[in-house]
Amino acid sequence: MTFAFVPIPTTPGDLLAWREHWFPWLADISRRSKEPVADLLRAVLSGYTQIALVFDGEKSHALIGMQYRKRGDELIGEIIWLTGKGMRDWQHLLPQMEKYLKDIGCSVIRPICRPGWSRLLKQRGYKVTHYTLEHKL
Repeated sequence: MTFAFVPIPTTPGDLLAWREHWFPWLADISRRSKEPVADLLRAVLSGYTQIALVFDGEKSHALIGMQYRKRGDELIGEIIWLTGKGMRDWQHLLPQMEKYLKDIGCSVIRPICRPGWSRLLKQRGYKVTHYTLEHKL
């Protein structure tokens, strides 16, 4: 099976055309993040979060959420969501995502991810710059 990294433009028409492939993943993101699906949907539809799919030509295997921030003159691409199935089959697409982010002007990629992703990302030259800690009150 051949997989591709497919960024979805933030236009209403493109989001609607691809809806059947990305919308079902929001429930998984909601479960993990504790954010309501309605809030996640609002972020996508407003263009605040751009999405991309891992796609095999017929169905999606993962959803990626990206946000962009300025730091001085640099544009940072933050990977804020990544949920899917069969990661070992499509993790080789990381260079395609990196190229896409570079091509749109990002000079830094900042994945915000669970600790398990660090092994793969460190192999690709990513380094830990900060730790995010959480304490439930």
